[in-house]
Amino acid sequence: VSRFPIDLGNRVLVGEVTRDVTDRKAMENALRESEEHYRRITQAVTDYIYTVRVEDGRPVETSHGPGCLAVTGYTTEEFVMDPYLWIRMVVPEDRPLVQDQVQRVLAGAETPVLEHRIIRKDGVERWIRNTSVSHRDKEHRLISYDGLVQDITEHKRAEEEKRSLEERLQR
Repeated sequence: VSRFPIDLGNRVLVGEVTRDVTDRKAMENALRESEEHYRRITQAVTDYIYTVRVEDGRPVETSHGPGCLAVTGYTTEEFVMDPYLWIRMVVPEDRPLVQDQVQRVLAGAETPVLEHRIIRKDGVERWIRNTSVSHRDKEHRLISYDGLVQDITEHKRAEEEKRSLEERLQR
């Protein structure tokens, strides 16, 4: 409520303006709730995207999205500083599978989804699912490919528990 005098010469009136802020407060609350909802979702997401730029059939640059920290424990900057970090963090037994997948992408072959293990920066082993999508120019040359990395560790644990229970029931 705002009050202000109005001078009419021999008389002074007091005017009053009332502004209803109910809608504004409701919008502010909705925005705050939306921001909180988005924050909770982004904290729960354990996926990230990387992009590999290709020139003359060879990978020349890789960029990792910010979600890489949640999955791998490494920042985007650490991936930039160490161009081979992506393969060094793969469990040694799984490296041939990952290297074969990269060669298939670079050769233009069909690339099925690949599940393999990594060792996070904190030393914890995690299972990931890596899905690749190629991008080609007008002449159908590979210019880049994106990968979606999903942490599937809990899914793998649940599968193993189910398998273990089934084995015990069959005995």
